[in-house]
Amino acid sequence: MAVGSGVGLLFAIVVLSLSVVSFPMLLDRDVGVWTAVTTSISAVLANSIAMAIWGIIVAYALLIGSLPFFVGLAVVLPVLGHATWHLYRAVVEF
Repeated sequence: MAVGSGVGLLFAIVVLSLSVVSFPMLLDRDVGVWTAVTTSISAVLANSIAMAIWGIIVAYALLIGSLPFFVGLAVVLPVLGHATWHLYRAVVEF
C-alpha cells in the first residue's frame, strides 16, 4: 500500500505540474502546448510551496465533493475552476 500511495503521489505531482497553469494559459493566450506546459512547470518550480498547498486544497475539495454521492462536485468543480483561473492570473505575469 505504501508503494502504491507513493506512486500515486508522484503521478499527482506530475499531473499538477503539467496542468496547473497550462490549461488556463491555452484558453487565455494564443500559445502552443509546449509553451504552456513549460510555463506551468516553471511556475510550479518557482512557487513550489504554494503549489503544494494548492494541490492539497484541490485533493481535499474533490474528496469532500465526492462524499455525498458525487453531487457535491457540482459545487466544488466550478469553484476550483474559478480559483485556478485566479491562481493562473496571479502566477503568470502579463
